Amino acid sequence: MGPGDGSWDQGTVPRFPKSLVGNPRTVPPVPGFGKEKELKAKNAFVEFEYDEENTCPEIFELNIVSGGCHIYGYLLAPDKRIEGPYPTVIMSHGFPGYTTNNDLELSLMRMGCVVIHMNHRGAWGSDGDYLFTNLKDDLISITKWAHNPAIADQYGIDADNIFLVGHSMGGQTVLNAAKDLPFIKGVAAMAAYDIGAAFRYKMEKDLFLMIETEGQCLKMTSASDVFENALINQQELSVLNRYEKLTEHNVLLVEATMDTITPPDIMLKPLADMLKKAGASISYRSIRSNHSFVGQRMKLAGIVGEWMEAVIK
Repeated sequence: MGPGDGSWDQGTVPRFPKSLVGNPRTVPPVPGFGKEKELKAKNAFVEFEYDEENTCPEIFELNIVSGGCHIYGYLLAPDKRIEGPYPTVIMSHGFPGYTTNNDLELSLMRMGCVVIHMNHRGAWGSDGDYLFTNLKDDLISITKWAHNPAIADQYGIDADNIFLVGHSMGGQTVLNAAKDLPFIKGVAAMAAYDIGAAFRYKMEKDLFLMIETEGQCLKMTSASDVFENALINQQELSVLNRYEKLTEHNVLLVEATMDTITPPDIMLKPLADMLKKAGASISYRSIRSNHSFVGQRMKLAGIVGEWMEAVIK
């Protein structure tokens, strides 16, 4: 059984062929690779036998302006032996961004995606101050940049197949940004935080302590100012706000059943229930793991990749 057999259900562990274990350089050419435009989720953990000088994957540094500030990141371009234009994933990191999701990004690149990773204002070297209300605006700026025909041509972006993917606070960000981006193909939120729910369920002390401790690596005027930004804008920031706009998109929600940071019963399932009642195109998946999915990363990549593949087809 190989990692690309489609068996990503709860309790199923993908296994590598013995020939690949401990010796990734011996990976043989993959039948799914070649001059095909379709995204191939089965290639998440499989590489070409070797890189070709003129076709190998590339990493491009990015510097995009949002709200008058320079925000920095990178773009992953897939192997050109996979024919473009490429479905494109724009990733949104959580708070403050220690869980980078680089592994998921590389898996999506091997599937045949362009992947864009940007650091929000005030985070990881980007200009400006970190505020929760800036997150959605940053992501909208980045997505519109990627959708521009000049940029799409430059990087081989398929402007008709742009996806937003985010984890934790990034999950809230992609859901809220998608409401104002009618041209995107889909949005995937993994263990999404919901600031509105945090206040509704009296978790504001936990939120402040998270800002005060984990947020020390961010550029901000003070933890109190960032908390006040959340308090004043809690209704606008809630994933339930204007939820009906998400019915225009394909939606994937992934919960971590052992999550104590973003308990799915109060932060993810209410949105899922509302979208289902509204007739949205929604897929809801559960993974038995903690908030970061740290022991189930391959399963997470498989779920996201197979959902994207199904949506594109």
